[in-house]
Amino acid sequence: MLIKSLKSIAILVVALTAFSCKTVEKANQKEIKPFVGIWNDTTNPGTKVVFRSDGSFYNIYKENDVQIVTHSGTFKVLSGNTYVLTITDARPNAAYDLKGRQYANYYTLSADGKTMKTNGAVDGRNGGKGLTWASTLVKVDKLD
Repeated sequence: MLIKSLKSIAILVVALTAFSCKTVEKANQKEIKPFVGIWNDTTNPGTKVVFRSDGSFYNIYKENDVQIVTHSGTFKVLSGNTYVLTITDARPNAAYDLKGRQYANYYTLSADGKTMKTNGAVDGRNGGKGLTWASTLVKVDKLD
């Protein structure tokens, strides 16, 4: 009897865990859905941000007609106006210390979901001066 009860409890725990994981995943997908796409950074010409549905992102800068990924990683929406970037890769010669860092940023999405204002701060490299930034992103259909 005890073994049957333990098996039943184990099955119930597994089922509830699987259900709760799907619920968290669905909630995260709903939160990041407005971010997903290609965004032209109108504040920094030549720069685009690509947010993907799997929670990854990358920034691109067009330099001498070549698109260069400046940094990439994952993102997560924390609340109605805050998101976190976890930067897993960045250009080694960047002026700011991005790789291996997490940065909380703030956003305001337009009612039609086609414009997003973002702002935040990043650390300077090797103790250098950091940067407080603000950008206006406009959703576009494709990379140039």
